[in-house]
Amino acid sequence: MPLSLPSRRSLALVWALALALLTAALMLRLSGSVFDSSILALLPEDQQAPLVARASDRMDEFVANRVLLLVGGSRADRPELSGLAEDIARQLSETGVFSRIQARAEADWWLSMGRLYQPYHYQLLTDDVRQRLAGGQGNALVAEAARGLVSPASGPHPAPLLDDPLNLLGHWLRSLDPGGGFQLDQQGLFVTDSDRHYRVITAVIKQDPFDQATQKRVLAAVAEADARVSDSAVASELLRSGLVFHAAAGASQARAELSTIGVGSLIAILLLLWWQFRSVSYLLLPVLSIGCGLLVALSVSLVVFERVHLVTLAFGASLVGVSVDYAFHYLCHVRYQGGAGVRRILPGITLGLLSSCLAYGAQALTPFPGLQQIALFSAAGLIGAWLTVVLWFPVFGRWLPARRTEGWLGRGLVSVARLKKPLVVVLAGLLALALYGLPGVVFDDSLGALQSSPESLLRQEQRIQSLSENPGSARFLLIRGNSAQQVLEREERARLGLDQLVRQGRLDAYRAVSGFAPSIDRQQKDRQRVAEQVYQAGLPERLFQSVGMSGELAGRSEARFRAAEPRWLRPSELADAPVGELLSAQWLEPLPGSEEVASLITLGGAADRQVYLQLAELADGIDGVRFVDRVERTSDLLAGYRATVSQWTALAYALVLLVLFFRYGRGCWRVILPPALATLMTLGLLSVMGLPLNLFNLLAALLILGIGLDIGIFVRESGGQLHAWEAVTLSALTSLLAFGLLALSETPVLHHFGMTVLPGIGLAWLIAFVLGSGALAGSRVSKGS
Repeated sequence: MPLSLPSRRSLALVWALALALLTAALMLRLSGSVFDSSILALLPEDQQAPLVARASDRMDEFVANRVLLLVGGSRADRPELSGLAEDIARQLSETGVFSRIQARAEADWWLSMGRLYQPYHYQLLTDDVRQRLAGGQGNALVAEAARGLVSPASGPHPAPLLDDPLNLLGHWLRSLDPGGGFQLDQQGLFVTDSDRHYRVITAVIKQDPFDQATQKRVLAAVAEADARVSDSAVASELLRSGLVFHAAAGASQARAELSTIGVGSLIAILLLLWWQFRSVSYLLLPVLSIGCGLLVALSVSLVVFERVHLVTLAFGASLVGVSVDYAFHYLCHVRYQGGAGVRRILPGITLGLLSSCLAYGAQALTPFPGLQQIALFSAAGLIGAWLTVVLWFPVFGRWLPARRTEGWLGRGLVSVARLKKPLVVVLAGLLALALYGLPGVVFDDSLGALQSSPESLLRQEQRIQSLSENPGSARFLLIRGNSAQQVLEREERARLGLDQLVRQGRLDAYRAVSGFAPSIDRQQKDRQRVAEQVYQAGLPERLFQSVGMSGELAGRSEARFRAAEPRWLRPSELADAPVGELLSAQWLEPLPGSEEVASLITLGGAADRQVYLQLAELADGIDGVRFVDRVERTSDLLAGYRATVSQWTALAYALVLLVLFFRYGRGCWRVILPPALATLMTLGLLSVMGLPLNLFNLLAALLILGIGLDIGIFVRESGGQLHAWEAVTLSALTSLLAFGLLALSETPVLHHFGMTVLPGIGLAWLIAFVLGSGALAGSRVSKGS
């Protein structure tokens, strides 16, 4: 029994109040941080490896706000380049964008580090010194120390002569890595390459590098520095590195595509709807249903999950293509039937809603939080759009103008329906081509396939990495233990294998906390080595005699050694040292309620991928050590998602088929075949084009399923009437314009999505039209508008 007008208005008012409450709740939630961009948040909790996630987050925090600039020129102009770098640093500092700028060396770097290590100098030995002492090459150390006494330029001698006659602490300081891979002189950090000389400027951004206002200020400041280099007579290039440059490039590309692809597709959709309906009301109502659907989707998702992943929002935009079906079905029906209300189309759009919710909702059964979010977001959005059409559109429908004659789209559909044989031939040809390509489908889940940074920026990053051999944040060894000393001891065992790879030229460099603060066990053994192989071996006496000094000094030096109370250096004492910030990202103190300590050994560039296998093998051979390849781990994550989406999409088809069977019996194949066959054909055609597939192609296939089901259901429920074909054709065309044009995008994720949607929706419509347009072929085309 149809509802009376007052009843319809009451229900419409209830829905309006519900949306108002959802809007208010959403506004309150949006005031906080409710969006998540961490790829690890997509993983099930029991697979996330919390310590790995914590270590990765620590590395990200360390590098996110940092900017690295290299002012390059001829080595002959080294002094002038140093002065130019200082001028540029002052210029950058005056912009107020950076919290810290450094081009000159800290004047007291060696002095500060010398003061830090001086109380422990009897037990700090470099690997080289340790090997020379163990190999009986003490005389070489004596000769080197003698040269240092007569030539102060040979390096630092931080400890008094009687305390450290062989300058073992000087050897230790020279072995450190003060510049994060760069060299250090009195003017600051630098690096040389053949006849090229580069001065290094390091900077820390004050604000969030993903904030667009911050990006603009940073780019403007660096552009001024670039202009300064261009005007210089000595510098020829300014290399840059930093997350902010990649983020800004991505934002710039997104804005450019929004102004071209986005605005272009929106204008095309509006023109299409205006051409079909010739009424502002017909334009506004679809926008209303889409907006209400997205409002419900986001509000419900935030209630259930508290934080919504950005991938969920990106995929949720595809709701436009599915939810607008309900609005088009209503509008095309009203266009021919006048104020007939929603009752006649209610079974069709309700079955479409149920089928789509099953298709998306199957993902909610997976253990992946990301897929669960997408399932809830999609289902809630579709329900919101459906309720808007059912409860609001009949109230507004009384003012919609009705036209009893076919518009341009209706006349076109009737004409195309008479060309069924050519359409069958075209479809058969595409099917044969797709079947040829299906066996050759390949998948590329690598993170590099989703890289969208400009090539010029990537080349600069690679150039800086090559110059500095600086350990990066993409790969590291994670060492865990029940105490700080256990972690340091395990680090030292791992470093034996790393040193071998470095000597072989297989690994550029690495950085470990134990390289700055050895384990107490190592310190105790090295102190004993100094006692036996330095003092008992008489090396100080040989030194003093070789430079003509009194032999009594050797006795006084040994007496000081014997009298010195052993003290053991611990990592916590590095916190306030010049290297403290550098190492802060590599040391993880225990969390509350836990005794587990962890550290990271960061790794530089590798000669080839075989090195990563060697690193994994090295880690497997030491308790508490794990090789973490963040690039490979993310690729594995994407591959796992792809496999899971494939499996649960198959389940979604099975559930939908079951529902359709209860409604249509054996005729259900006519409804399920268009999206299923269109998806397979799309994957095959992409293979023929030589395009590898990934997760985002399969997520786009869910949109093909949703729209394809609506096509079959709406046409079936209407008995193939023209208004239903107009509705599903409009839905297909708007989806192609809204999402298919993303195939032109240079952003890989959007490009993959568009390349799947573009042929997929077109094929789903074509298959459904070939199967179910028989009733249109005999229709008479009227001439009215």
